Amino acid sequence: MKLRFLGNWSSNLKKGKRNVSFAVEGAFIFDFGPHSLESLFEHGIEISKINTVFISHLHLDHYSGIPELLWHKANNGIRSKLTIVGPKGIKENVYIMLKALNTPAPWYELINSTANFIEDRDTEEAKIFKGRHIIQDNGYRFTYMGRTLFYSGDTAYSEEIAEGAKDVDCLIHEMTYTDEDEKIAEYWKHSTYKDVIRVFEESGAKMLIPVHLSTKTDRLTLKLSKENKQIKYPYTDREIIL
Repeated sequence: MKLRFLGNWSSNLKKGKRNVSFAVEGAFIFDFGPHSLESLFEHGIEISKINTVFISHLHLDHYSGIPELLWHKANNGIRSKLTIVGPKGIKENVYIMLKALNTPAPWYELINSTANFIEDRDTEEAKIFKGRHIIQDNGYRFTYMGRTLFYSGDTAYSEEIAEGAKDVDCLIHEMTYTDEDEKIAEYWKHSTYKDVIRVFEESGAKMLIPVHLSTKTDRLTLKLSKENKQIKYPYTDREIIL
């Protein structure tokens, strides 16, 4: 199973960074923020080959790129089927954005006929486990090509996430804060370094990739990846093979 990170950053963007999103074998995408479409182009991922987009939760940096993806498909007559999986309300919110963005009326025929929305339901490849964020967050246990990964979305420490990631080949878990900012992390329901390591150890996952990084945790993740072979940095210029 090949992973390609389209972005690895949190909502507090800085120059040269993009919000967290990653592709599995160029066919499955997890989260899709404002610049994810550009990243697909840069990595040579064919839009028509994308089967499913899994959205963890309805914050700007995790799903607001969906209308742009649908616009691109409609504007170029790409009629491949696309399933969009996410929490309750994702279809309604995407269509609200499409309307607010003055989507040309003729494009709706293609969008309506090719985009299928699944809300709060497991799929053939993915099972949902709930995170602990300030809004509903869906973590996904994803199995494909004989490998299993777990993506946490945004969450504070969650026993359900640790259970959902049990014995996976790869745990992809948000790590927005270092331990010195644990009070802020708890307020916003995000994870610190110790929270992520706790989930990693409790789950028994074979590999850990911290994502949703900030300036502090970016440096920490680079350091950890050099010290521990089980921890990988989510580079956006190379593939990770599970």
